[in-house]
Amino acid sequence: MTSIAPRDDAAHVSEQDEAPATAGAVPRTQSSRHPDPSGPHEVRSLQILVVDDDPRNLTAIEVALEGLSAELVMARSGTEALRHLLEREFALILLDVQMPGLDGFATARLIRERARSKHIPIIFVTAHHQDDREVLRGYELGAVDFLFKPIVPEVLQSKAQVFVELHRRTEEVRMQAERLRELERQNFEQRIEREREGWRAETMRREMDEQRRITAELAEADRQKNEFLAMLGHELRNPLAPVLLALQLMEMVGLPDPDLVKARAAAERQVRHLTRLVDDLLDVARIERGKFDLQLAPHDLRDLVRQAIETAELAMKQRKHELTLEVPSEPLHVMGDGVRLVQVVANLLQNAARYTNPVGHVKVHVTQSNEDARIEVVDDGTGIAPDFLPKVFDTFVQAKRGQGLGLGLTLVQRIVQQHGGSVQALSEGLGKGSTFVVTIPLGEPPTHKIILPDELGASEHQGMLRVVVVDDNDDIRDTMRQVVESLGHEVWTAADGSGAVALIQTTRPDLALLDVGLPDFDGLEVARRVRTDPNVSGTHLVAITGFGQALDRQGALEAGFDEHLVKPASTDDIRRVASRVRRTSRD
Repeated sequence: MTSIAPRDDAAHVSEQDEAPATAGAVPRTQSSRHPDPSGPHEVRSLQILVVDDDPRNLTAIEVALEGLSAELVMARSGTEALRHLLEREFALILLDVQMPGLDGFATARLIRERARSKHIPIIFVTAHHQDDREVLRGYELGAVDFLFKPIVPEVLQSKAQVFVELHRRTEEVRMQAERLRELERQNFEQRIEREREGWRAETMRREMDEQRRITAELAEADRQKNEFLAMLGHELRNPLAPVLLALQLMEMVGLPDPDLVKARAAAERQVRHLTRLVDDLLDVARIERGKFDLQLAPHDLRDLVRQAIETAELAMKQRKHELTLEVPSEPLHVMGDGVRLVQVVANLLQNAARYTNPVGHVKVHVTQSNEDARIEVVDDGTGIAPDFLPKVFDTFVQAKRGQGLGLGLTLVQRIVQQHGGSVQALSEGLGKGSTFVVTIPLGEPPTHKIILPDELGASEHQGMLRVVVVDDNDDIRDTMRQVVESLGHEVWTAADGSGAVALIQTTRPDLALLDVGLPDFDGLEVARRVRTDPNVSGTHLVAITGFGQALDRQGALEAGFDEHLVKPASTDDIRRVASRVRRTSRD
């Protein structure tokens, strides 16, 4: 048995992977890399990936597995383990649960998300006995077993030997299958060569060339589309940010005219609606898969329905519809994402308004049916043709051109399904109105009051912070400064990366709100430079960016940011961050 232990190799560590230098920290290391020489007909060397941030544990495992016919590859962090998985194939992963940065469970989740590594068996190694929920969580992430420190060498070796032998036999089957496929391919090619004529061969070659050309063009178009959508999202979120902040600043300052107060509230609702629409448009793949990041909390469904009616109120009034709401007298408790459930009902109401003639009628009935809450949205509008009824929830499908993007009902179905519910469309035909029925599982009522940031006591809002705001957009920077000042904090601003670093080092703020897309060098580089300066190591760094995908968040955190907010960041977002910074400074 041989092993590859981590070693210092700064040339192979990207800037995003470098950890801030702190007293007593272990230097980042990188294992030596060897290309896998395996060809299609030879057994690949058997390797076991051992992941633990403590070198002593790595040594103990190496000793325990002495004599095992497998090569050990050592990693001292989840990030390093993921790099190894990009380059090698492993028969087994021994994964420590308690690690800084990416812990064992987070690392396992990322391993399972990659097609290449999703089937590798994982044995979790931990110094703490887990309760049933933690053990179940580990098995849900693909664990085949748990081992508890101190490790019994005989137990570890026997378990590892099982998976090494299983991997070896799998490799043997792979080789045999490849040999069979190779023989079948050779026989097929010989038969084709004997049977086909010259003109057919030339025709086939032309068709293959054309197919490759089309495939390459489609791949390039898809790449350009993804780049365009990402940039579109950034460019749309930038103008939304100062608009939202300005509207919320009006609310904080106060408006003298009740009509202006109502108009400001309506404008803010529409900005928030536009923001959610931008988010939905930017990730069609996520919509198709129904992969929503749900913020689950207990809610009274009656309140969510009323909020949805307020959201759709303008569309109803514009077409002079009469809206009737019937809700039970007792609460209907559900566990779900309040914003998303409001979006479900609001989308159904917007759909009813769109397809109901002026001065029409829309009814919303909220009831309880067995263990489910039931929402019915009924209209007397144009109805749905029988042949179109099965298609109403399909992406980008519209009954008529020019009536929306065709995403509203698709989102309704995906959100409801993510909550464990269902939605059904009913109609007796054209001109006979339509009914949409949503069912959501009931949840347990909350056992305690949930304290929201706005409900915090006065002590949570006391104490001025020193805050730096960095953005190259003048409108965003100015409105952000006004909002932070109105919250009672001292503010400095900068418009580029070099100015941000100098300002943070000079003022030593408690909190820095940084745009990522800056001129000269970006916000990620600002965070890296700040984190190398011990004089400002305590500054709470928050990335505020128009790019909101998971990789963007991960990149920000790896660069040294404490938090990541997507534009437009609201006053509530800023208030919550400031509150956390105050509590941390007091602790």
